[in-house]
Amino acid sequence: MTWLWLACVAAMLIGLAIDTRQTPAPLLASECGAPGTWWELAWRHAVLMPATSVAMALAALAPWPGAPSAPARTLCAALMAAGMVVGARLGVGMALAAGAAPFVGLVLGMAAGMAMAVLPLAAQRWA
Repeated sequence: MTWLWLACVAAMLIGLAIDTRQTPAPLLASECGAPGTWWELAWRHAVLMPATSVAMALAALAPWPGAPSAPARTLCAALMAAGMVVGARLGVGMALAAGAAPFVGLVLGMAAGMAMAVLPLAAQRWA
């Protein structure tokens, strides 16, 4: 699971590099950190960061050596997408509270959210 998560984070970063060419990083952080329902946040995330979302999903679904089964990878992709949305919201808020750059909070929050989302799958695999 660690390699799968690392591959997904790398894909997320590549997607962010593409998305920030279209939408400035401060605007991404502002929109992803703005209040709203989970569905509103997910919609903003998908619309503002399509390359990030698609790159992460493709990395999660790819049959990496030693990767879990296709159904497990599909569940992993869905959980990590949810983790990215929640992590972005929380990460931006924490960065603002700490006086750090909101975009840094966005990136770290998404990576942490993705990690938290796959913990149940990783625990099940090790059990």
